[in-house]
Amino acid sequence: MFETIYYVMLVLSLAGFSYGIWQKWKFINIGLKGENRTQNPWKRLWFVVRDGLVLVRLYLRESKMGISHFLFLWGVIVILINILIFTISFVFPDLFRLSYPWLKASMTVAGIMLLIGLAIAAINRFLIKPSRFDRKYEFAKDDNPVLAIFILAAIFGFVLKEFVRFSDFNTTSLPYILWFLHTVFILAFIALIPYTKLLHIFAAPISIFTKSERKPGVMRAPLGEEYMGAISPADLTRRDLLASLACMRCGRCQDACPATNSGATLNPMFLMQNIRRLERVLKESENGESGDEGKNEQKAEDILLLDTIMDMEGVWACTTCRACMEMCPVYIEQMEILGEMRRGIVESAEAPPDIRDFLTNIQKQKNPWGEAKFKRDQWKKGAEIDIPLAKDTEFEWLWFVGCAHSFDNRNKPITQKIAKLLADIGINYAILGREEGCCGNDVRRVGEEGLFQILRDENLQTFEKYGVERIIATSPHCYNTFKNEYDGYDVKFILEVIYEAIKSGKLKLKNPINKKVTFHDPCYLGRYNGMYELPREILKSIPGIELVEMPRNRERSFCCGAGGGNLVREYPGEDRPNNIRAREAASTTADILAVACPFCMIMLEDGVKTERLDDRLEVLDVIELVWKSAYGVEG
Repeated sequence: MFETIYYVMLVLSLAGFSYGIWQKWKFINIGLKGENRTQNPWKRLWFVVRDGLVLVRLYLRESKMGISHFLFLWGVIVILINILIFTISFVFPDLFRLSYPWLKASMTVAGIMLLIGLAIAAINRFLIKPSRFDRKYEFAKDDNPVLAIFILAAIFGFVLKEFVRFSDFNTTSLPYILWFLHTVFILAFIALIPYTKLLHIFAAPISIFTKSERKPGVMRAPLGEEYMGAISPADLTRRDLLASLACMRCGRCQDACPATNSGATLNPMFLMQNIRRLERVLKESENGESGDEGKNEQKAEDILLLDTIMDMEGVWACTTCRACMEMCPVYIEQMEILGEMRRGIVESAEAPPDIRDFLTNIQKQKNPWGEAKFKRDQWKKGAEIDIPLAKDTEFEWLWFVGCAHSFDNRNKPITQKIAKLLADIGINYAILGREEGCCGNDVRRVGEEGLFQILRDENLQTFEKYGVERIIATSPHCYNTFKNEYDGYDVKFILEVIYEAIKSGKLKLKNPINKKVTFHDPCYLGRYNGMYELPREILKSIPGIELVEMPRNRERSFCCGAGGGNLVREYPGEDRPNNIRAREAASTTADILAVACPFCMIMLEDGVKTERLDDRLEVLDVIELVWKSAYGVEG
């Protein structure tokens, strides 16, 4: 009797599970194939084990929840194995007899693991209350039912362990009743997996296995000549759709997102959950049609992503800082999906006016502000030395000055200091002067792929003209694109050159600066290129400096808000990222906020002034601090 009821329920559970998985498979296959995400399978399997089963990536980002999820995951795995053994034991009773000691012990361990994991999660959610729990997804209705099922399954598991003995199976039906009640909740759990956030149990390992092997600084390439960006669900990749199923609404991405923290409509967690809801939107749009694959694809092409998964403000509020992707335990690519939406908006000629102005200025004048091209080398007038031009001299290194260091009044004095430093440490360099264009880094990241290709081709022609092989970049944005999206060049960031000179003794930092300094990690130097320690080593080399860290530093650094075209835009939201970061810097009681990016300089100096902190917090480039220590003058 119990066997029959059990098998009926098992079949129903597996049928519900299978149907849900089939529906999700259809949903995923709406998307484009995308880039190859299966090469190096053994390496990928290692990441699945490390980050999907041992949860190392999650632990490194939030240790207590890494432990909680590890205990929870493996508690569930052990319980499911026990259910499998029990199921088979109906056919092979001796199997249960032989495995009973293991079942009893493992159920005890699994129950304890589950309860500890749940306790840690409950304490975190209801007592510690991270800020991410304040932003709840509107359609998240399954949190409490899923939690209740787990608790009830654990309770009946403990009851079974405490009150059932092996001998009881020969004399009473009580063990079967308890197993039945315990199993009901486990089977309910299995059946609900495809329809709730529990699906991440299966989708997350696949998301990890298919993570990108591109360098962080390399954007996705357009998916074919006819691809115009992500306009409809059919323009997303299958991996993007899969990743939406792997998202369990943990909220770590939104905690790190400068747009979300500023009050803009962009929330990377909501973005992924809205993509997941596209399956329901597609079903509703069918209006009772048969829903075969061809019709499904046609409906997917008819739905616009804009205002369905993200509004216009949210799309352009992204600063391309990569914080969401850095914090995601399962390698979801929220930022890159927004990048594809930007491509679609630009290709559809629907970009906001300020973005159009940004692109027009770069196309015509080769800088974001639309300053005349002939002014690009006017910063040289304030330099202490003659600046060699590529057209007039032989050189080893091309110093690519960049737009901000050429045109922005706050950054031009830094450029003049760099010129003398390079000369004094004996670097054989030259600049392009008025022949210098825009590197195209931010052009590509606002979605204008065509203009990026034009700018790159123009730069490559100029580099070939002068035989350029080695490039020094003074902006992390230029450094990123020359290093990762141009081929065949030896590229160094200016601080790498300075650090080598300090270590070799060519540059002596002899004058103390008795100040407390905190350093802001630029996104394109840190998260994009992993350069966290070198700027700090330079600061530590300056006598007298006391280096203090902001709460969010290195890979967790909070973006200044300039990237992705936002340098020249009025940022949306109640607050702005640069203001938030300025307050965070002031909280360290530092005297100086040190930066290593001209965009960060512009944004953070403005943030410090806006927050009225400029009477106690000065924003200086690391180069300016090196200059003061090397020459003993403000300069």
